[in-house]
Amino acid sequence: MTIKLQNMSTVNLKSKLLSFFNRSDATVELEEKKPNKTFTSTPTIIARDLRIEGNVFSSGLVEIEGTINGVIKGNAVILLENGVIDGEIVAESFSIRGKFSGTIQAQNVNIADKAQVSGTIEYNTLSIEDGACVDAKFKKIVG
Repeated sequence: MTIKLQNMSTVNLKSKLLSFFNRSDATVELEEKKPNKTFTSTPTIIARDLRIEGNVFSSGLVEIEGTINGVIKGNAVILLENGVIDGEIVAESFSIRGKFSGTIQAQNVNIADKAQVSGTIEYNTLSIEDGACVDAKFKKIVG
């Protein structure tokens, strides 16, 4: 009997599996799963009536229509028109259509025409549409 497991590397795993199956002749192979660069997770949506005090972490897309006070770390973050963030963003890309106050660290930052932004923006590429209200310190990320 061969059992293949992913993302498990416990020292006693073999003995626990053998006792679970009540076998002494089973072979256990551990496979290390490689991280995938592209995200395939379901988008996270923060609804308009949701208020979060704390941190949000996601390897995929995060769409925010509610209010968040805290740190948001994600691959792609979109702040929709009714959304409000007071805190810190760390992301590959960040699109702002709502109200943001705090610190942004993102490779790509897009500020839409109805956005209201204040704070610090660290970016590699930056676009700001006509009509956006921005009061921020800008710092280009080198490298």
